[in-house]
Amino acid sequence: MNAIQLITKAGQIVDELARLGPSTPAELAKAVSEPRPSVYRILLALEEISVVRQVGDGRVELGTGLLRWSDAAIEAFVDTGDLRRQLRWIREQLGMNAFFCVPHDNGVLCLDQVDGAAVDMPELAPGRMLPRYAGAASRALLAFDTADAVDAVCAEAPFEPIASGTPIDARQLRDRLAETISAGWSVDDNEVVEGVASVAVPVRRSDGSAAGVIAVAGLRESVLAQVEVAGQVLTVAAEAVAAAMTESVEKRTAQLRGDRPVAAPLRADARAPALVVKAGALMEALAREHVATSARITELVDEPVGSVYRMLGTLADIGWVEQIGRRGAYRVGGKMLSLSRDLTRRLDIRRASLPVLREIHEATGETTFLCVRHGTRAVCIERVDGIRVNSRVLRLGRSLPLHVGAAPRALLAFEQRQAWDEYAAAAMAEDLLHDLGSRSTLYAQFEEIRSQGFAVSDNTVTPGIAAIGAPIFDHRGEVAASLSVSGLREGVLATSADNESVTDLVLRGAAELSSYLGFTVGKPLKFTSEGPLSV
Repeated sequence: MNAIQLITKAGQIVDELARLGPSTPAELAKAVSEPRPSVYRILLALEEISVVRQVGDGRVELGTGLLRWSDAAIEAFVDTGDLRRQLRWIREQLGMNAFFCVPHDNGVLCLDQVDGAAVDMPELAPGRMLPRYAGAASRALLAFDTADAVDAVCAEAPFEPIASGTPIDARQLRDRLAETISAGWSVDDNEVVEGVASVAVPVRRSDGSAAGVIAVAGLRESVLAQVEVAGQVLTVAAEAVAAAMTESVEKRTAQLRGDRPVAAPLRADARAPALVVKAGALMEALAREHVATSARITELVDEPVGSVYRMLGTLADIGWVEQIGRRGAYRVGGKMLSLSRDLTRRLDIRRASLPVLREIHEATGETTFLCVRHGTRAVCIERVDGIRVNSRVLRLGRSLPLHVGAAPRALLAFEQRQAWDEYAAAAMAEDLLHDLGSRSTLYAQFEEIRSQGFAVSDNTVTPGIAAIGAPIFDHRGEVAASLSVSGLREGVLATSADNESVTDLVLRGAAELSSYLGFTVGKPLKFTSEGPLSV
């Protein structure tokens, strides 16, 4: 197998893992029509660059390196943190699915999405592509494109109907484009998904052209009843995203001048195909740069120019990178968004937590919990009972307010400061904070939890019972769940020079589960008014 075929075959193996889910090397060898020894070697290289990982019983699955590369695909356009803050704000204002799209080849690519309060919209998930003639997002982009671009799309009519409201001829499309320009936003009703409507506002450059689009979608009755409000909210968010995109362009310009340091190249395991590992190093370099010229990439990976060009060409063929224009710079490919979606769809924190909970239980004999946030409460979704005492407060499926107990506090303390404000307002309305005295007291306790990295509950839920809780982070540094141990306070709070304390075990378990979700363990978090950000 020659060099180019190795990378192509590696891409096929990743595609099959996305399609099949966790698989054995034998299953993958059959799927890609390659001898098993060759697949073993490629998998070893892919594991080294975190594109695949072992899941036990001889199977492998997609690895969390794809999550970093997916974020890099977004960062090539706009700062991920800025974008997600706007998408969350839109959801808070409207309760709908909020998403951001950009022009891409002959379609419109969804870069990021925040799920709404009522329903999920898988057809609008990151990595999905919409045709240029259908949907509010596509029309908001096309309406502010050039006349030549509009003519080119209209020339493809009649259009293939996707749903009952899809425009099928050029005249329909032009009429809807005119309505979009007049209103400042576009509306679709049953154009892409039956029973779904959406509203979209262009994110406009200083010259008036559309660099992207920010939109909401939901059940048509709900969306169509508040089009004007949605349009106004989206307009405010679009202006903020436009400013963030301008900042990103300035950063990328600095990067293209070579202002960032050269990273040390990865070194391949002797048993793994070196070229696949080098391709992974190229992807990592491009992910750090967001956008880079071939000359800059050559400098970063310390490889001959010819080798870099061949790798870039092959990686572009399999969709892992894409070139901006015919002779432009490179960025991580939009395909990483769909691969990331396939990975996150299969991540199961509850399944992954069981071995960790059992290991801590075996070491301590105490009750172990996994909790997630649901509204203003922490819900226990997995539990291993203790051998001495078992608290009846947080049974499987039961919940506690977010300010009560170690696991709930570990969830809320590491969220955005805005989340504290929202929770405190809701809790005070229900008179849940009477035992704390004031909001400032609660916030001071949260700050202490952030500082030490874990929460302690001592005699606060059940007399004689103590608990330790720690947050579990996802790949973006956002709180996904919390891990907790509860038992008689003499045992839970005890320290020993010979054995790990309960706190140590909880922190180690939370770190293991954070790593499973793609968080870089050991990478510090800095906290801002917007919440925790990896640094």
